[in-house]
Amino acid sequence: MITNKKPRSSDTDSNYMRDDRTEMSEDDDRSPPSNSITHDSSPTRTCTPGPGSGSSSVPEYLAPYPDQVLENVLENVLWFLTSRKDRNAASLVCRSWYRVEALTRSDLFIGNCYAVSPKRAMSRFTRIRSVTLKGKPRFADFNLMPPNWGAHFAPWVSAMAMTYPWLEKVHLKRMSVTDDDLALLAESFSGFKELVLVCCDGFGTSGLAIVVSRCRYGVFFLKSSIRSDCSVS
Repeated sequence: MITNKKPRSSDTDSNYMRDDRTEMSEDDDRSPPSNSITHDSSPTRTCTPGPGSGSSSVPEYLAPYPDQVLENVLENVLWFLTSRKDRNAASLVCRSWYRVEALTRSDLFIGNCYAVSPKRAMSRFTRIRSVTLKGKPRFADFNLMPPNWGAHFAPWVSAMAMTYPWLEKVHLKRMSVTDDDLALLAESFSGFKELVLVCCDGFGTSGLAIVVSRCRYGVFFLKSSIRSDCSVS
């Protein structure tokens, strides 16, 4: 015989308690009201106020720019590098080496006066004390070049007079040099010491006299240069 048993009162109470707990858990999951205050146990982070803020900012150490440090080191090292080929190779490493090599170079060598303009050469190399400049090609020594071909020294000496007031040495080879060029050379450089003219033409004794009178302690060397008022010297 099957009899229906009624649920005990204890079972009913337990069911009620479960329902209450469920309702409580649902109430706990609800978000707190907007006016409630929450406390975060995580550590707070302090931010340094920017330069525009009203509060006083803490001074921070600024590390020097890496390129600036590199240029300072290179400037002290490249002063001891005298070989022209080594300097040309060093200037091809990167932009920093290119700038520092130009600042530390004191001797300028230009194998062809038409390969670069005087303005561009002076703008890159600003601390030059000695200039070596070549003009006409080598077969000009065998009278294979037409007269008045070019290779004039005038634009170069004009640019050097404005850029290199401390110039001490000029070495010219197969260049057309006039007396006015020599006069400007002697008047523009107070510390001028050495002038070398190899296979040059266009100048005379009057130009050389101006150079000698202005640069009494200088060294002058002429080799196979044709003066306008004399034969080959």
